[in-house]
Amino acid sequence: MSHDAGEVVVLPIARSRAAGRALVWSVPAGLLGVTSFLIYTSLHFVPSGVSNRLVDYSVALISLPIPLTALWSVFKGGCWLLLSLWPAPVGVFADERTLTLRLGPFGTMGYDAARLDLRYPFELSQDDEGGGFEAFLPEEEQQMRLLPRILHPSAREPLNRVILRFVQPSEEEAVRSLHPLLDHWRTRHSERSEESRSEASKP
Repeated sequence: MSHDAGEVVVLPIARSRAAGRALVWSVPAGLLGVTSFLIYTSLHFVPSGVSNRLVDYSVALISLPIPLTALWSVFKGGCWLLLSLWPAPVGVFADERTLTLRLGPFGTMGYDAARLDLRYPFELSQDDEGGGFEAFLPEEEQQMRLLPRILHPSAREPLNRVILRFVQPSEEEAVRSLHPLLDHWRTRHSERSEESRSEASKP
């Protein structure tokens, strides 16, 4: 099935899930924040009859990961909360030429579809990431129910993971929406790879 290059498939962000993750991150942030407060307010950095300044500095240094982790949890929770409230359009936007992830506070990333490498579990070896038990499902079922592993040279992790982390539809619903584009991208990547091999084999 062919798509007009101007036709865009949109997978919306799961804002309610983002709000839930913000709440989840608030729990360790709160607990670690209270723990940090109790630790550091009990320290006295001047020598006295009941306190040794060296010991207090040592405790402060050893305990430093606790407030740092609390701050990281606040940051992550804040990002998820902002995403749930983000006023601009957010989601996964895909057409024949580009895959764009507009993730609000997590950033906007655009990927040239011609450089996407898409492989289903049946195309991966057992040693490859993503080539686990799902590889034993029938090939047609994999293509209808699972997003393939989607790699791009400029992406730090498989894009299928990022998509499923943020979007509202289930994986099967996302596959139904993207299926014609997935086929098109796979064809384009195969053609590009074949051209590269042909160029490399020329004297």
